[in-house]
Amino acid sequence: MTAGELKEHIYDEMIIKNIRKLIRKEAKENVNKILSKLHPADIARVLLNLAPDEQIYSIKALEDKDLKAEAIEYLDDYKVAARLLEQLNPREAATILEKISPDKAVDILEELSEEFEEEVQKYFSDKFKEEIASLLKYPEDTAGGIMNPDFFAIDKDMTVEEALEAIRKASKEKRIIYVYVVDKFGHLIGVVTLRALITADKNEKIENITNTNIISVRTSMDQEEVARIVEKYDLLCVPVVDNKNRLVGIITVDDIIDVIREETTEDIYKLIGTSEEEFEETRVINIIKYRAPWLIMSLLGESISGSVLKFFDGTLKTAISLSFFMPLIMALGGNTGQQSQTIVVRALALGKFDEGGIWKIIRIQIKTALSIGGLFAILGFSMALIFQRNFPLALVVGSSLFLSMFLSTIIGAFLPLGLKKLNVDPAVAASPFISAMNDIMGLLIYLSIATFSIKYFGVKL
Repeated sequence: MTAGELKEHIYDEMIIKNIRKLIRKEAKENVNKILSKLHPADIARVLLNLAPDEQIYSIKALEDKDLKAEAIEYLDDYKVAARLLEQLNPREAATILEKISPDKAVDILEELSEEFEEEVQKYFSDKFKEEIASLLKYPEDTAGGIMNPDFFAIDKDMTVEEALEAIRKASKEKRIIYVYVVDKFGHLIGVVTLRALITADKNEKIENITNTNIISVRTSMDQEEVARIVEKYDLLCVPVVDNKNRLVGIITVDDIIDVIREETTEDIYKLIGTSEEEFEETRVINIIKYRAPWLIMSLLGESISGSVLKFFDGTLKTAISLSFFMPLIMALGGNTGQQSQTIVVRALALGKFDEGGIWKIIRIQIKTALSIGGLFAILGFSMALIFQRNFPLALVVGSSLFLSMFLSTIIGAFLPLGLKKLNVDPAVAASPFISAMNDIMGLLIYLSIATFSIKYFGVKL
């Protein structure tokens, strides 16, 4: 934590402590005074650190309706936002939702109870109802689902003077990032910069100063792909078009940040074999439901490991010293497989590699597997030689480590790539699965080499 972050954390803690104290004293006016001096993002952060009943008291105490709406819009947790709105009367909740961006309003609406949502919708304006309806027809994880239909565009046949007047009027109500240019049918033509508008002759046609080389996305595009495009071209905002190239909305960089956070969180949960919903759960039985499937897979995997040990029971009885190095073989194979898998899954999630780049991943992972396998083969050989003073055993340990770590690295890299080719989320190749598979493989390699050495070469281990 940097000095600036530490200072901010201490400041937040002081505000939260003061608000809690004032809530206990039921000093509503004082709570309002403190919150009114904060930025909406800071109010949202404070709310998320309060208990549910304290959140409700605070949002009701905040008198400025615009500030209240902005604070709710900054809440990353839409369930919390919905819970707070449900404590207000439907008319006030509707007013707040109309003040925030439609895409976030839809996300919050989906978390409201059906009864309350029905009451709230009665107070929406016809225009806002249309905006919400236009978003609800798209899947929530697509460009259409996360776009904001409240954009600003001008007709290509306008003059510069007419366009500037339209911008002046619209700027009172809209946040204008880019000025998009469309034809009379709403088809996206391009974008015009404010500099071009200001420097052009007032009678110049907008079409003549429009930059037609513009990046846009389709409504059906996955939100992860949209995030990659925004990152690749360093955009503050990207226009969204339908299948007829008509401009229907925009996606701003703050929406993209939310997407990146959401997708990253989802991948992390998948990698450890659980679900994001667990974070919201308070009932232990439901948490068990999220974790149990992957743990059952681990249980089955380790049962197979037990069967492998039983199969090589004769070898283990002949050479008890083999058992000393089994945890080492299993742990190192499992860990290197998980490392490789995590690196590849994250690279694919970030769109770091195209079709040609996949072969680059494969080459790097093979080189890594050979290098790391060779390094730990030497270390394992040395450890076995030092602690057991048994050269044949040291050779078995070293060669087993090389093969198990090499294959674990390859599997950890190739499994996500294979899933990607099948259009399956690579993150589902979760660590519990990789770990169990590598344990079985490590034991098979180790005990097979040992058995082969004893049986065919008469080696004493």
